[in-house]
Amino acid sequence: MIKEGEIYFNNRTSLGMNLFLEEYPSIPIANEEYEEMKVEGRNGSLYVNKGTYSDRKISFNFTILSDQIEIDFDEVYKWLTEINDNRLVVGRKDKCFIVKKIIFGDLSKEFRTIGGFNIDFVCEPFRSDLQPTIYAITSSGFKFNYKGNAEAEPLFKVYGNGNVQLTVNGDTMQINSISSYVEIDSKLMQVRNQNGTSKDNDVLGDFPLFGYGQNTINYTGSITKIIVEYATKYK
Repeated sequence: MIKEGEIYFNNRTSLGMNLFLEEYPSIPIANEEYEEMKVEGRNGSLYVNKGTYSDRKISFNFTILSDQIEIDFDEVYKWLTEINDNRLVVGRKDKCFIVKKIIFGDLSKEFRTIGGFNIDFVCEPFRSDLQPTIYAITSSGFKFNYKGNAEAEPLFKVYGNGNVQLTVNGDTMQINSISSYVEIDSKLMQVRNQNGTSKDNDVLGDFPLFGYGQNTINYTGSITKIIVEYATKYK
């Protein structure tokens, strides 16, 4: 997908827009957030891990390889602001970062006077596989192996009626009064009806997550099918 000296983002490669990556950036590792506590009578500090991770900011320095400044500027600006695919591929071809925010300065001035520019991509904390994993489940007790070392936040599309229970790795969520379809979105922490309206008031239990190794999905109630979709994530 990508060659030396380029990145892939928003369905385009940087070299395809006459932008050469001067050098691959130093990509920070995913550091778990923590709280430092001073304890009376104790030497040093107590560090409590929170189980959460900060976004990653990846900085790039591009050089322009063309003298068609106006044409290239319009293309680059569109590439960075009209985003249809927020996957960022850099450094390795089999994984991507998910971009949440792009930060750049006076892009027009840098383009015209310097012949290059700097840009920061603010990304989700973990790398992901390029494509999601999707399973169609028609019987309880479905098992699969998850290879990521960071937890996945799955999307469940549940087809059924009435009151049902969904149990993932022993943790149960109950969803009441389903009318043919409901979505359980662990990433956004939402439960939605087929028309997109909230169903959070009809839910008991925590949102399911997938962890490294074998995962098991069980359910009870009048369910005909479950489609589960997730991105495998890596620290």
